[in-house]
Amino acid sequence: MRYTADRFGDTVLEQYERRRSVSKGEIFAHEAREERDAVALGHPEFEGLEIGQKRTVPMTAMFIDLRDFTGRSFWDPQDQVADLAHAILAGFIETVLRHGGYPLGLRGDGLFAGFGPGDAQVGASFALAAGAFALNAIDKNVNPRLEQRGIRPVQARAGLDFGDITFVRTGSPGHSEINPVGFAANFAAKCEKRAKSWEVVTGENLAKLFPETSLFTKLERPKSYTRDGFTRYYNYYGYKWSGTLPHSESLVEELAGQPVSAVGIG
Repeated sequence: MRYTADRFGDTVLEQYERRRSVSKGEIFAHEAREERDAVALGHPEFEGLEIGQKRTVPMTAMFIDLRDFTGRSFWDPQDQVADLAHAILAGFIETVLRHGGYPLGLRGDGLFAGFGPGDAQVGASFALAAGAFALNAIDKNVNPRLEQRGIRPVQARAGLDFGDITFVRTGSPGHSEINPVGFAANFAAKCEKRAKSWEVVTGENLAKLFPETSLFTKLERPKSYTRDGFTRYYNYYGYKWSGTLPHSESLVEELAGQPVSAVGIG
């Protein structure tokens, strides 16, 4: 089945209506329990790590979230806000999987995802396509359908960067999880916070993977890092994501359900 903005919208609205039914008691908890029988978020290549073990790989990290959702939670009923966030996050997860990435964890009203390991440019291309697809689908499909139901539209943004990510199992026996850490992940989160509504912002390591494209624009106010009196700067780049949309569907078809690590150039 082709993956389109309509399909994303269907996922979000179906999940929202189902969650509202559960919240209102129209669907009992035991009927909804089947939804828990699913694969946990994370990267399958690293699930076998023991506590304290770690593995470092290069990949693209992406954070995508709903902007100004805190304001919505101030004004609107909490259960309605939670149900809407759940529904859109389900759409984000589906989008990442369709674009060959791995949903690594939920962060409040946002999703942390990884694309790779594998060819760096391929992983970054699919990550950018996933971000562009999700933002466009929310703006052009989900929001009009929410407004038809009398629900205020939502706003989204994304931040990405490329670099080494270390997967380490953290915790104690019986209580642990895989924690992806590293500069690329940290800076992708900063890029997300730098982005305004409907923007995609990346770090310079990701932008440098595409030296011949005009879709990246260096932004003002780079991030500075100072140690022992020495300062270095690391740049943010704005990404013109609308240029990716015409290629998103063909990229998904090329994957045919595989992760980006299975795709190479040439």
